Amino acid sequence: MSSTKSFLFFLIIMPIFLFSQETTPFVTYDFHKDPIYKIKMLDLKKLEKKDPSIKTFISIADLSYYYKDWEIAISYYEKIIVENPSAENYFKLAVAAARKSLEVSRFFSITYVLKAKKSVLNAHRLAPKNPRYLKLLIKLFAEIPDILGGNKLFAQKKAEELFIIDPIQGLIIKGYLNDTDRYSSVAKSKYELAFYLLEKNYESFDTFFEENDRDLIFEIGNVVANHQISTDLGIAALKFYANSYDFKDNYPLATVYYLLSRIYFFKQDLNICSDYLDKALKINPKFQTALVFQKKYKL
Repeated sequence: MSSTKSFLFFLIIMPIFLFSQETTPFVTYDFHKDPIYKIKMLDLKKLEKKDPSIKTFISIADLSYYYKDWEIAISYYEKIIVENPSAENYFKLAVAAARKSLEVSRFFSITYVLKAKKSVLNAHRLAPKNPRYLKLLIKLFAEIPDILGGNKLFAQKKAEELFIIDPIQGLIIKGYLNDTDRYSSVAKSKYELAFYLLEKNYESFDTFFEENDRDLIFEIGNVVANHQISTDLGIAALKFYANSYDFKDNYPLATVYYLLSRIYFFKQDLNICSDYLDKALKINPKFQTALVFQKKYKL
């Protein structure tokens, strides 16, 4: 197949799930309706006219990043990188571009996908042992179509590097790669070993959660709900995430409650299962996955 035909195949036929084969969506925040964000951004824009310095650019970029205004975040991190090409700035640019790609049409997403890929490679180049940068790099290369530069073998190689740096996160990302290839039993064994190391090396679950990023905490809960392992850990992770939930978080609170309901269902605690399912549907009454789960098991 020629490169032109391959490109057209990608645009017309291939599924749009560029970054994740999970059904879990990222949070989309309607920053347009947030008066606090509007006021803060207006003040910073006024400041920019008086003081168009990198310090002002950073303030605008970080504010838009946290409120999930990805287009503004991208434009300002690109300005910042000209003067300060740090690993963290490249990483935030990669995240903003990756997230923006999920909010636009398939055709327009390509530009953002390529920007995310290039930016995370730069972040990793500058800080090769940073687990956050490695995880994003691995996920992008595992999930981006080959025609846009995806490479599963490269992702697997980087997963080995992450395992050396951080065995727990390395095993979780290896399990994730197995899951994307539908090797569920192999993935499960990786997750089980990761969770064994977690329980062995940390005094409490909360100690681990407090030392790691919130996406990882959610991912642990998601793994437990999907693979029916280490239920106490999964419950602790999801409750920790829910109890300290903030609009800056990347995963919907309704999904957190739904995952908790699934774990309690597997524990055969149907009253608590129903309570969490009700919480999920109260937040999002059109949550189809939760509605199907409720109907299937008559909860």
